[in-house]
Amino acid sequence: MRRFPASLRRHLRRYLLLALMSATTVFGLACWAVLTTEPGCLLAQGHWSSGARQCYTRLCLLQGDCGQMASPMSHCGRVHAGDSRGRVYFELGNPLPGAGNTASWTADKVGGGEIRARFEDDRLVHLACPVRP
Repeated sequence: MRRFPASLRRHLRRYLLLALMSATTVFGLACWAVLTTEPGCLLAQGHWSSGARQCYTRLCLLQGDCGQMASPMSHCGRVHAGDSRGRVYFELGNPLPGAGNTASWTADKVGGGEIRARFEDDRLVHLACPVRP
């Protein structure tokens, strides 16, 4: 196999690095473009916030902000005893301030009650959701 001169190898490496950086940037922009739409957000198994026009994926748990849902009551059926605190927060959004072993959320944006959750060892042991009229 024929070897290229050292100066040419340096240039090839530099162009390869630029090509990889460009491809990574294009991929990142494509992901961002998909996640800024409701269908793309749902495809990524996220929650779309129509008020904030923002997608919340499970990364929100690492970022410490899963947003405020307009109607967390509609997601009560997705949460079960034994689920982790993170899963509950992802499904229902950020709880009201002061969450410890118990957490609470307003049930919907018109103030139709309150959702209360009790945790032991960061696992859900009880969830009380208001019944929809």
